[in-house]
Amino acid sequence: MPTRDAFARAAATTILFLLIAGCGTPVYMEKSPVVPTGTASRTPTCQQILCTPDGGETPAVEPSAESRTPSPTLSTPSLTPTFRPGLEFTPPSLLAQQGMLALTLRRNDHAHIWLWPLGLSNPFPVTDTEAAYDDRDPAFSPDGSALAFASQRNGGWDLYIKDLATGDIRRLTDTKEYEAHPSWSPDSRQLVYERYVNGRLRISIRRVEDQALMWPGPDGMDSFEPSWSSLARAISFTGRIGRQTDIFVLNLDSQQIINLTNTPDMDERGSAFSPDGTSIAYSLEKDGFSWIYRIASAGNAQPVLVGQGDKPEWSPDSKWLAGVFHPDLLQSYLLFSPSDQQVLSPSAFWLPGRIENLAWTSSVLPDPLPGWLSGFVESGIAPTSTKPLAGTPLTAQLVDLDVNAPDPRLSSTVVQRFQALRTAVRKQSGWDFLGTLDNAVIDIDTPMPPRETESWLRTGRAFAISRAAITKGWLVVLPDPTGVSDFWRLFIRTAVQDGSLGEPLREFPWDFDARTSGTPSAFDSGGQLFGQIPTGYFMDFSQLAAEYGFQRLPSDSDWRTYYFGIHYWEFVCADGLDWITAMGELYSPYLFLTPTPRDTPITR
Repeated sequence: MPTRDAFARAAATTILFLLIAGCGTPVYMEKSPVVPTGTASRTPTCQQILCTPDGGETPAVEPSAESRTPSPTLSTPSLTPTFRPGLEFTPPSLLAQQGMLALTLRRNDHAHIWLWPLGLSNPFPVTDTEAAYDDRDPAFSPDGSALAFASQRNGGWDLYIKDLATGDIRRLTDTKEYEAHPSWSPDSRQLVYERYVNGRLRISIRRVEDQALMWPGPDGMDSFEPSWSSLARAISFTGRIGRQTDIFVLNLDSQQIINLTNTPDMDERGSAFSPDGTSIAYSLEKDGFSWIYRIASAGNAQPVLVGQGDKPEWSPDSKWLAGVFHPDLLQSYLLFSPSDQQVLSPSAFWLPGRIENLAWTSSVLPDPLPGWLSGFVESGIAPTSTKPLAGTPLTAQLVDLDVNAPDPRLSSTVVQRFQALRTAVRKQSGWDFLGTLDNAVIDIDTPMPPRETESWLRTGRAFAISRAAITKGWLVVLPDPTGVSDFWRLFIRTAVQDGSLGEPLREFPWDFDARTSGTPSAFDSGGQLFGQIPTGYFMDFSQLAAEYGFQRLPSDSDWRTYYFGIHYWEFVCADGLDWITAMGELYSPYLFLTPTPRDTPITR
């Protein structure tokens, strides 16, 4: 659709300003900071063979009951993620009487559910934020008295219902299958949700009262992220047939499924029925940005661009759309846009964590508040923060690690965080993924190609994961463009595939080896998407690494032709320092500030 593509291209090239409601201050969302790039090109040695839990190699750690327990909540200052200063959650006056939001907020390596009555200045938790498991996907019942949600609190992913008046939680499903993303029927008697069966995601319907499975879902396609119309006997959902992902609508009376968007060149996600039943909102990614569209639910209509954002959710009166913007893996903005017009500067609110999804109801909290809620409302949300290290000269040293790597050392400024990350990965994946590295530190005496002399691996503040994990099937890499930068997202296959660890993939991984397949388009693109999504359960390594302070690097602009410019394997704990300052923690400046690359080792 030319109008949509033209708008996306134009908007992607402009400076994005998000006007903060209530204070009128523009927030400049700039691209990711430019960091020195380049890594050592090395052929893996026998000591770099990946230790995987497939039986072919000796696992670095045997999956055990201990390794499957959730990782503890980060508490010590040196291990706590750094968040930017918070803004007051003062809602626009036109939203102040619009009920309340429920949202999934991920902080300190777990996700939990928060409630935000829009007349209050801060959201507050309604699930245990200290728990070492995930709660997410909140969905208000039609009368707003209960929340359905998904949780890993008893091992695998199951559905639960929380009574907001009493605080009581009832378990709805108890299976080994992955079950999540519930949506209520208008009469509150049924839930539609997504489940993972025989290697395929499919929406299903279950009764709330007796937990009986009423409908197992459509055949011949992947189906997920359902939304039940509040006024019509219809359900919208994300559907995938082959490589094409679109928004579909299921008519419950005729059992007919209609492809609402049908765009082979675009992948739409996250549909949401408007409360008045006339429209469906959804999001798509274009040129590194996510955009929210609405389309008439009756079909045969053209989509209308609303504005920027992801995971759309309607206001109770269908006049507003809430969405999410992620400047990085650690923080999010809530965006509010009128649903009937395009908005380039939506009202935006920053939250100290990653918002994963939203729900909105017209209901309000009871007065007086139930006892279980009183303490939560008073506490609100308290951003956690740590100050970057000073980076004073020669204040760090290289510390030995118990890992397989050419030089198994890291800077003393980050080694504790690396060990904590390694433990968390082992617990959430079931095996010691970080027990083998392609690189830890690359010593200053080690010659490197000219383009890679200013590698963060020199500083001892970075590591490179073992790329052999991809060839062994224990790691997949997904494209994750953000703004004008090309990033990647890494997912580790869990050692236990019974649903107790990880969750299914929803996107196609990238095949870098396709560049050598002889296909011109794959060569020009630096590879191509795989033909199918791997089955099984995976955990998000990139997200967890960021929460422990290790950020991924963007690819160089020429990564499609220069393999070592891809950088998906590198993770850096910079603590706000530039490369020169970080190097100065270990070395005197005259040792690394040279005009040309050194061809021979030097003496410290």
